[in-house]
Amino acid sequence: MALNADELAQRLAALSERFARLAQSLSQAAQQAQSGAPPAESLVDEITSIRTEFVDVRQRAVEATKALSINAPGMAEIDGLKTLKPVVDAVAHAISGQEKRAALSEARTKVMTVLDRILAISHVDGPNFTALVQCHAKAREIRQAAQDPRAIDGENTPAFLESTPSFAALLTMIENRDALDDDRFAAIEDAVTQSFGKTLAVAATRGKLVVGAVPASAAERPAPAAPRGLEPSPRMATSAPAAQPQPSPRVAAPAASAAPAQPAAPPPVILGGLSGGSPAARAGSGAEQGEATQAGEHAAQDEAAQWWVSAWARWTSWKGTLSFADAVKEELGKYSYVLSVPIQKSTDYEEGLLAYGYSILLDHIEHRHAGFVNKALNSLKTFQPGAPGQPKSVGAHLYNVLVTEGLLTEHYPEFVKDVMLAAVPEPGLWTHARILESTTETRIFTHPSNRIGDPEHNSQRLTQERQRFADHRFPIVVSPLTTRFFAIAADLREPRSIDVKLLDGRNDSDQAWLMTMPPVGRAELKAEVLRLFPEGTSVPGLGRDYATLWIAVFNSDPQAEKKYDLTLSLKQSSKQSAGTFRSVRSA
Repeated sequence: MALNADELAQRLAALSERFARLAQSLSQAAQQAQSGAPPAESLVDEITSIRTEFVDVRQRAVEATKALSINAPGMAEIDGLKTLKPVVDAVAHAISGQEKRAALSEARTKVMTVLDRILAISHVDGPNFTALVQCHAKAREIRQAAQDPRAIDGENTPAFLESTPSFAALLTMIENRDALDDDRFAAIEDAVTQSFGKTLAVAATRGKLVVGAVPASAAERPAPAAPRGLEPSPRMATSAPAAQPQPSPRVAAPAASAAPAQPAAPPPVILGGLSGGSPAARAGSGAEQGEATQAGEHAAQDEAAQWWVSAWARWTSWKGTLSFADAVKEELGKYSYVLSVPIQKSTDYEEGLLAYGYSILLDHIEHRHAGFVNKALNSLKTFQPGAPGQPKSVGAHLYNVLVTEGLLTEHYPEFVKDVMLAAVPEPGLWTHARILESTTETRIFTHPSNRIGDPEHNSQRLTQERQRFADHRFPIVVSPLTTRFFAIAADLREPRSIDVKLLDGRNDSDQAWLMTMPPVGRAELKAEVLRLFPEGTSVPGLGRDYATLWIAVFNSDPQAEKKYDLTLSLKQSSKQSAGTFRSVRSA
């Protein structure tokens, strides 16, 4: 899961209080012991519980320092609260700075989206409308300032954020003026007039401005209305913060006097309007843009295709500027359970925002099949919903294209592997279950509900060896093209071995990846990833050669869900050689 500095600080504070109470209890127990009274059994349990909690907090803090590239003492040197507190404080400071930069980067993305759409505005009477030319010049100037990497590195709020409300208001006048009441329209018109002059405001009011290419027949219409935009569902926006759903596309943009720190949400995505997207998307010929626009309109009008609209919109906003690994960190930093949600149902989560995370899947396929995304859009030109041999919806058709043309069944395992390598240990992945192994006990963390992405945990504590060193079974139902993740971490003096076995019904399965993360301070060791052997895989050296074992159980079937049975068997130290994956047959 994503790092949470507040949680670490709260757990550290709670530990301090528990240590203080424990000190008092031990002092009383010492006095009682002098008179021959044994300590209470609850006191022994409390000591074990506090140590387990300390080990878990220390493990998370040390993993966080590694993920954030913070210089910190090794695990063995953090032997108490006095040495743990500075580490937690350093993590909190680093995450705070990271969150601020991420928020400003997100705000910049929204600004760029609005400005790109402004630069796509045309006048139906020709390209030389002076007021619009001046507006475009202002947008380009602000866009250039927003592209400066130093714009989000300072302490102050970047100046370019102040301009967004007035540009968003202009877009609202062009596209949604008929949906506004008189008072709201008057307020927006005043904001546009103050920022760009009366001439541009009047042109927008009269429907003389359009976003995208001007229709060929525009000159024949005496008073053309603004073209009808392809509005995704109100849950969707081109770039939205992780925790806050975007307003409905019908909500008007704020006036120019709005607070600069909170720029207005960009207008709704127009899938086919490539001319209103990124500069790269506008590079094609006019004919290509027109064909893609027509195909995109077809998709955006189909509710079942909203997952594609979301993923496509996000992908076009960051392609060419982010690497796949950076995009994975950004998307999973918002919702760490993206890969556990079926693609076509992703708009049902987080007010539709989770679907944007599947932009990383489009990028993964595009890198293996250049031009795939345009090919998928162009396929809509001849698609007829419900025709013989054709799916009944655009969404179903695009899913079929994703599977067949993108060879998704073949590529999905590698996609999961690449995501793991990019996302672990930071921002991390939502786990179906997690095991924490220490010298004295085994803790198994699961979720109280079957809801994917559930942040709550149930904890089972095992202290008897016959319970700990046994088979721990996890039956799971994995939807088509989704993955469930598991993790086993350790704080040990003597290493453990883990046997991993997966059954698909009654048959052995290899549909899983195993990844070992080295302990902090072991620079000579690297993360290793191996496909699970069908007969099972033994992974010795937990706590010595690697700190955490991640297991990704995936279903690469695009149609049918899988009922798997995952078994994780913990074993005490053995004489096996360290740090190697091996089949359980040879273990």
